[in-house]
Amino acid sequence: MTLIQIQSRLADLGRWTENALLIVCGVLLCVMASSVFFEVVIRYLVHTPTRWTEELAQFILVWYGLLAAAVGARKGLHFAIRWGVMGFDERTRRLIRQGVNVFVVAFLCALLKEGVGYLNVVANQISTGAGINMRIPWAAIPAGIAAMLLMYLLDVADAVLALWTGRRFSEKEAHEEAIQSALRGKALTAAQIQMPPANPSD
Repeated sequence: MTLIQIQSRLADLGRWTENALLIVCGVLLCVMASSVFFEVVIRYLVHTPTRWTEELAQFILVWYGLLAAAVGARKGLHFAIRWGVMGFDERTRRLIRQGVNVFVVAFLCALLKEGVGYLNVVANQISTGAGINMRIPWAAIPAGIAAMLLMYLLDVADAVLALWTGRRFSEKEAHEEAIQSALRGKALTAAQIQMPPANPSD
């Protein structure tokens, strides 16, 4: 298998994982909305509120947010301070981005270790409303972090393989380059607007 094929397979893995996460997040969003709607109906129409609906919605929201964050990581939608690197050339900006990716990978590994360890702390706790083991809602942390970690690792692997193949499959990099091009275009337009018109008579 050639390097370009490996790079393409890794991109396919990222795409498949993203699609799977989108499906799971869609299901979670529907269940969460249904739970909240059911709570409103039984509280204000039937006047017999339950304890589990609000708690269930809160737990689902945690799972939804962390898994959706992994999709954002692959798309390059997380918060980024771009003005600090605008003065550098494209190659330098790409190196900085990959350096940040490596730092984030190390940080996520540490968080994943702590998240998995914390599951033992809450192993014997039961939620007051839904009556479920607290490992279930707290498992959202290592699951979401693991998904984000996979996305960042795939991005770093794509950047490394691109050194030999000369091609990049990363959607995050494509998104970043599109933003940089748009920012440079806007900066150029602003500079042109601020320039005084040429007047030979002056």
